[in-house]
Parts: sequence; structure tokens; C-alpha cells
Amino acid sequence: MKNTPANDLITSWLSLSHIQMNVAAALEAKLTENYQLSLKEFYVLLFLSEAPEKKLKLQQLESMVGLSQSAVSRLVSRFEAKGCGALERKVCDDDRRSIYTSLTDIGQNKVDRAQVTVKEVLQEAFPIADTQQLLEQLVQLKQQ
Repeated sequence: MKNTPANDLITSWLSLSHIQMNVAAALEAKLTENYQLSLKEFYVLLFLSEAPEKKLKLQQLESMVGLSQSAVSRLVSRFEAKGCGALERKVCDDDRRSIYTSLTDIGQNKVDRAQVTVKEVLQEAFPIADTQQLLEQLVQLKQQ
């Protein structure tokens, strides 16, 4: 394959994808080992912890977590089935068709503890300050 700008871009993209997959796998393994959480479950807890009143509609979680409506619903149902008390589902008073999922104090404690592990894994994967700065620049590009 010729070394053209287009090929360099594709190679860079594939490298970035490979790095992301490896880091996601490491996060998944540590979260499962330490907290019995999948990475997607961690994301749900994290997004709820950052939301106003610590609650979101299931439709909002879909786009944030990157899952379909049925997958988010199943994920929340599995959380409830675990009986850990991290989440509560409530029907919206204004729109009876909408369902809110809210974070409990137990869920907040769980996400607070899990964030420490996530940060450790990310710092291990990206130990150099230049790498962390590059990641921040990528986030800024996304927001433009």
C-alpha cells in the first residue's frame, strides 16, 4: 500500500480504534472484577450521577450510552434484578409514557468508588501528559 495522506489517515484511525478497544476491555475487566459492573452499567451510573436531580429519561440514556431503547431498558432491568439498589425507575408525572431512571445513594456510592478504578486504568493506559493532552484535544474537536 502506498504511503499517501489518505492511507496515513486510515492507518491512524485504525490505530486509534485499536487503542480504544484495548482500553475499553481493560476497563470492563477491572469494573467487573472489582464492582460486578459492565462498562455500559458504569456509564449509566456516571451519566445519572452528573444529571440534574440524578435522573434521566430512558430515551436520554440511549444516546448517551450508545444503546438502543430496548437495550437500555434491559440494562436498567438487569440492574434492578441484581437487587443492589443502585437505580430506581419511576413514571414521569408530566408524561405517563416516559420513564425516569434515577440514581440512589447506593448507586452514587458505587459510581464514586468505580471512578477511582476507571481513572487508575486510564492513567495506566495513557501515562504520559502529552497523551492526556492529545485526548483532551480530541474531545474539544468533537465539541466543535
